[in-house]
Amino acid sequence: MESFHESHAKPRSGLVGRALGSLPDAALAAWFVALWISPLAFGPAAVRTGLVVMLVEFVLVHASAMLGAIVLSERVPRATRLTGLGAMAALYLVFIAAFVAEAGSWWPLAVFAWLLLAKAALAMGRPGPDLRHRLQSAWAVAVMTYLVGVAATVMLPVPRLGLTPAVVAELGLSGSGLWSTRPQTVIAFGAFYFAVQAATRLFDLRLPAHTLPGLGSPRA
Repeated sequence: MESFHESHAKPRSGLVGRALGSLPDAALAAWFVALWISPLAFGPAAVRTGLVVMLVEFVLVHASAMLGAIVLSERVPRATRLTGLGAMAALYLVFIAAFVAEAGSWWPLAVFAWLLLAKAALAMGRPGPDLRHRLQSAWAVAVMTYLVGVAATVMLPVPRLGLTPAVVAELGLSGSGLWSTRPQTVIAFGAFYFAVQAATRLFDLRLPAHTLPGLGSPRA
């Protein structure tokens, strides 16, 4: 049986483009790691920002399915796809507005734009079977990674690193949920989630086509 990597890794010739496409996710993974080690280095609100990033990403994982429906038609020109992407972004801004109201600041909008950039980079290829495979696999991997990350950080002991009880007390996190009382869980989750997304894009790792809906056989 073909492996996830051996059957679906792209040639080295596209490495530069894939590296650029993976940059938003890689930057976020590095930021979460740095935040985990030194949470106050980015200001007292940085950990709260990390929590909102993961909530916004949950919205955008859902948005990715709609993005795929917009861009996969071979008859739709790129300009129309970009227009559809803009319309989708406007729709999801309604959800992000709730985060803005909660935070009392504009920065969730910047978070949303940065995360949407990572999703949009996936949609800029030529419509056809290859793009369909890439988008459907990326969405499936994102969903699985999100679910695995949530479960793992809930069930497994996550080291505090820089998020000691004294530091957490300074953060002023509201609520009584796990992400507020043990913020190392959401920070570790973010580091894991975005590292997986960056690696998937950089190496163009894909799930076998026959495991995805609407794709009958693996790529040639």
